[in-house]
Amino acid sequence: MLTTHDAKHFTDAKQTLAATIARVITIATASQKGGVGKTTLCINLAYSLARRGWKTLLIDTDPQGAVGLSLARSTRAKRGFYDFLGGAAALNDVIISTRLPEFSLVPAGHYDELARRGQMTPDVISIRLRDLLRSAELAGIECVMFDTAAGLTGMTEQVVKIADWALIPQQSEPLAVRSVPHLLETLSRFRSEGAGVKVAGILLSMVMNDSPVSLQVARELRQVLSPELVFKMSVPRLPSFLDAAAQGIPLALLKANPPPEALLFDQIAAELEERIGLLREQEQGYRHASLLD
Repeated sequence: MLTTHDAKHFTDAKQTLAATIARVITIATASQKGGVGKTTLCINLAYSLARRGWKTLLIDTDPQGAVGLSLARSTRAKRGFYDFLGGAAALNDVIISTRLPEFSLVPAGHYDELARRGQMTPDVISIRLRDLLRSAELAGIECVMFDTAAGLTGMTEQVVKIADWALIPQQSEPLAVRSVPHLLETLSRFRSEGAGVKVAGILLSMVMNDSPVSLQVARELRQVLSPELVFKMSVPRLPSFLDAAAQGIPLALLKANPPPEALLFDQIAAELEERIGLLREQEQGYRHASLLD
């Protein structure tokens, strides 16, 4: 039987444990269409965040398993996100470690098996996603990045609603000027429905520096949208991105000396940290020491 002393000890232990667990920050990509570079962005940005010292978990929620296929085709057979949702595996069972200790990933897993059961209602999915984030906190994860399928319906809607921040990769093409307002309106509707997701920013992707049309669209978006909404950096469309994906590695590992464009993701990571307040406790409220008294 639990005595008063035992109960107090148990409560104190729980409070001590909670104090040692930093709340995980969650980021989900959001896009109305495919082919905008979401997976490339997630892999390279998550890797950069990990290199900057954040214990980062990249989770593939796209049934097509783009993250796993980009990094290692063997992940197709492994359990992952959808196995966790269906209760077939714990989070620790589906996390895959990498050679960078701060960077790990969860592949998509077996979507078809879960879909055949047909038991995953939005409410159940929401509960399981919260369970996932609690498990990530207990594992010491500081930042969870969700790679999502195109569109803001179905599983992607549930993932974006549970996230703290939505990161919007936007291809630099004429359709972008018309699609961005609709996407922002959808995110606003999610918030009106009780979701806490906020916009981390719009990141121009697949910018073709040799295309006047692509460059013009990028300029127009920056003119139309508030500067606070658009990342300062943009992601170009370069052959090196395809080479890295073909070899199953982040761009920074493509060569012994990383190509210049690999450093771009470090800059995006730094800007993202600033935008979402991803700071160490000792950095919060830090004031520079005066050089002179």
